[in-house]
Amino acid sequence: MKPPDPGSPRLRDAATLLPVLAVFLLMPPVITLFTDTSTVGGVPLIVVYLFGIWLALIVAAALLAHRLGPPAAAPPSAASPPAASPDLSSAALPDAVPPHTAPPGAAATPAPRN
Repeated sequence: MKPPDPGSPRLRDAATLLPVLAVFLLMPPVITLFTDTSTVGGVPLIVVYLFGIWLALIVAAALLAHRLGPPAAAPPSAASPPAASPDLSSAALPDAVPPHTAPPGAAATPAPRN
């Protein structure tokens, strides 16, 4: 079975419905179903439910994000030359002032306030 393509409407629908499902599962009427005094390994059932839902939502979101992510970039071919980058050295910009020096005519230290 081949995996669905990243632009699949089913994957986008699942990503849209995940927050809706999260809100439903974390609403008070659903949470109150787990407020019983029973425990799981000494931990109250509601805590296990909340952290279990939280973990399941994180895993589902990560899987959906992985599937919906951009396709892997193809390596550049050897036939195409690399793009030329502009020369941004100070020689190319003669009137540029380095950020650590003050402009000509500026006071080296600020005047004291009265």
